[in-house]
Amino acid sequence: MATNLGRRETGVPGLDDMLQGGFPVPSSILLAGDPGTGKTTFAVQSLFHGAKKGEMSLYLTAISEPQWVVQKFLSEFSFYDQSLVDEDRVVFMDIGPILRDRPADLLWIIKTAIEEYMPKRLVIDPLTPIKEYLGDPSRTRQFLHDFMAYMKALDCVTLITSEFSYDDINKNIESYMADGIIVLSYPRVEHVRRKFIEVLKMRGTKHLTGPQLIDITPEGLTVQAGLR
Repeated sequence: MATNLGRRETGVPGLDDMLQGGFPVPSSILLAGDPGTGKTTFAVQSLFHGAKKGEMSLYLTAISEPQWVVQKFLSEFSFYDQSLVDEDRVVFMDIGPILRDRPADLLWIIKTAIEEYMPKRLVIDPLTPIKEYLGDPSRTRQFLHDFMAYMKALDCVTLITSEFSYDDINKNIESYMADGIIVLSYPRVEHVRRKFIEVLKMRGTKHLTGPQLIDITPEGLTVQAGLR
């Protein structure tokens, strides 16, 4: 299948080979999985990879923890480079207070941040509390529609994490609206839990199908494609 889509390296060793060279540009990619499967590690590893290549990267967190707690956890990985944070090449921003106090302003706040920094990579981590605060599924649908339509006009790869398992994919509206879906899981295999990655959807891209083994080490996440 021929494609004229541009590509942007994922920053995850082994994954680009599964995706014809990387993420399509522009695109919105859903990173789904249960807690602890490596979604945040994946997303931030990709941000720093881009920043090291001269890109601007923006991380928006909607969790209740202070962002310095997130950064402290991530700084344990070798891909984390504090100098890129100090130079505002990777920007961490907490949108939790806006979400709690003024959920109706959330899209405007996100657009304002994007227009200020003009990122080549953007992470929203996670989408789950945004859906909870917006409440009505129709409001979530409208938010996602407006946000993804806005991002289509930008030269940006957007990674959106969401906490649900493979069995719940068809029940979540973001699965239908995203350009790509990558699922992280850690099922029990022969009495041992092993971590896997699976590319379920990537518009305009041939991709390796089926669960692929992953490792998460002090260097970050690596795909062991072909190993089961």
